[in-house]
Amino acid sequence: MTIHTRTLLETNTITMKQEFTLEIHSDNNFSVLNRIVNILNRRRIRIKKLVAHEVEGDFRMGVAVLLLFTTADMMEKVKHQLEKLIEVEYAIYYPGSDLYCELSAKHNEQVV
Repeated sequence: MTIHTRTLLETNTITMKQEFTLEIHSDNNFSVLNRIVNILNRRRIRIKKLVAHEVEGDFRMGVAVLLLFTTADMMEKVKHQLEKLIEVEYAIYYPGSDLYCELSAKHNEQVV
């Protein structure tokens, strides 16, 4: 394999779009979800699924779990941009959609 071919393969793995699960813990404020969606829309990130609710026992805190379709590089940039929002406590992302199912099920149990 030549150096040029290897570089092309490495570039393709970085720019290849895939599914990511994003978990965001923030203040339960009506404008926070709007700001999160606006950040994703500005970067042209496709939202496949979204679950949002308040934390049981603390009505001031909320959690949003999103299934997104984008690149790993863009996911890292979005994570840092979301954490700059004053209301966002922290954001974590995981590759794949398997964890989305687990997290949304866990959070749905808390809501019900």
